[in-house]
Amino acid sequence: MNERSLSMARDKKPSNSTAIIVSVSFASAVWLFAGIVLLGYLAKSPPSCVGTFSCLTLDTWGTYLSGVFAPLAFFWLVATVWIQSRELAQQREELALTRREFEHNREVMKAQSDYVGAQTDIVIRDQADHELLMMLRLFRTWALSNLSKPEHRVPGMDAGPFTKQTPDDPIDFIVAVSGRLAHPVFMITFIDDKRYIEEFKHLTAETVEELAQHYDRIFAIRSRVSPANAAL
Repeated sequence: MNERSLSMARDKKPSNSTAIIVSVSFASAVWLFAGIVLLGYLAKSPPSCVGTFSCLTLDTWGTYLSGVFAPLAFFWLVATVWIQSRELAQQREELALTRREFEHNREVMKAQSDYVGAQTDIVIRDQADHELLMMLRLFRTWALSNLSKPEHRVPGMDAGPFTKQTPDDPIDFIVAVSGRLAHPVFMITFIDDKRYIEEFKHLTAETVEELAQHYDRIFAIRSRVSPANAAL
């Protein structure tokens, strides 16, 4: 529904009302002609009267006029009720059109609101992705400094079981380091294989605590990042 439909509904009222008024006016004119000419001049009158109206007294004039104009009043009463009923029907139609227009506008506004919400969510997730990437880069820098184990026989070479030969990409790096950390933890906790404790001996308590803090911050942001990064 649009403004054109509403305007078309409004345009129907004047034409219909005009047609009814013209019809009733024509019927009234015909009735007046019949009442005055046919009933008045053609009616039989006493021989002592010249024409029908010359012998009418005040009370007979009142009776005559009431008889002539009473049907006219009835005609116009019917016409008024008819016009009002049609106008009420057209008003109900306009209200229905307006209601449908409001419903359509509400759907459009809801769609716009959903679109804005989706765009806002994309912006928020992009910001969270950027923040996560910064955290992963910071974690890689920290891990290479604190989880590594220098190889004394080869200066500059990392012999640590968690960080040696790890990828440069921060996402691939944390995946690789997490897998290497999870394996000895699983073996110690569930298999009770104490040999894997040796892999943690070069780490201090402060390093382990900082490692846990890094993972806590990364896991805390997972709910705000895009689905692709939330799988980390």
